[in-house]
Amino acid sequence: MAEKKKLSKKTLAKSFRNWSYGNLTCFSQEHMQTFGYLCAMLPIVEELYDTPEEQKQALQTYSAFFNTEPQIGTMIVGVTAGLEEARANGEAIDDDAINGIRAGRMGPLAGLGDSIIVGPFIPILLGIPLGLSTGGSVIGPLFYIIAWNVLMYFGMKYAYNQGYKLGGSAVEALVGPQSNALRSSIVMVGTMVIGAVAATW
Repeated sequence: MAEKKKLSKKTLAKSFRNWSYGNLTCFSQEHMQTFGYLCAMLPIVEELYDTPEEQKQALQTYSAFFNTEPQIGTMIVGVTAGLEEARANGEAIDDDAINGIRAGRMGPLAGLGDSIIVGPFIPILLGIPLGLSTGGSVIGPLFYIIAWNVLMYFGMKYAYNQGYKLGGSAVEALVGPQSNALRSSIVMVGTMVIGAVAATW
């Protein structure tokens, strides 16, 4: 019996860094965050699959359109890392299931992230350094740069780790005896979302 594959902390950390600092990699109107997602999944796939052919096939899953609010949306990357780990261990998780989850969650989490991060959080955080910048002081901008990066790093790290744990626990729901209706719903919702996005291009 083959030894069960388990993603290392180093690989998960690299995947998280690739997303947190590169989610807008090769950003375009056509692809949005697709290539940033590919960068985040690259270390995951490289550790889980041994041959270039297997790695190429796995990465094809993440070539589909993707766009969400990058901070809260970090959770989706963590979820798919957990699902990819389960798939590499022989669980019956296919491209449609993973892409259905990605597409079905990117919209709601984008709305949540925009309403929390872009809406109240950034203006409130900016209000503090504006006061500190009175008279041309550099303390204000330095405060904002440091505070934003620290808060976002640890917030996104938490979201990624929780997503990874959730991805593992979601396996039973996706492949268990009652999974057919859930899988069909995921694929249908994901297809509708991607179709709606494609129609706006």
